[in-house]
Amino acid sequence: MAERISVTDVDIAREFRLRRVAGPAINALRNPALRLCLRNCAELRKKQRHADQPTPDGKRLASGDPD
Repeated sequence: MAERISVTDVDIAREFRLRRVAGPAINALRNPALRLCLRNCAELRKKQRHADQPTPDGKRLASGDPD
């Protein structure tokens, strides 16, 4: 099974705002069904963001070229 990415309360609140869910953000933390849905969305967003970042090449790191 794939390793799960950790999602914090801050990530869940951020996903709440990005999805433009109606109501106060505290509902995202208190409502278990909404929290589960937003946690999965935040986890997916983190996976996609992590996949977009290329792994740095050893030669480039050694030469001091960060790009």
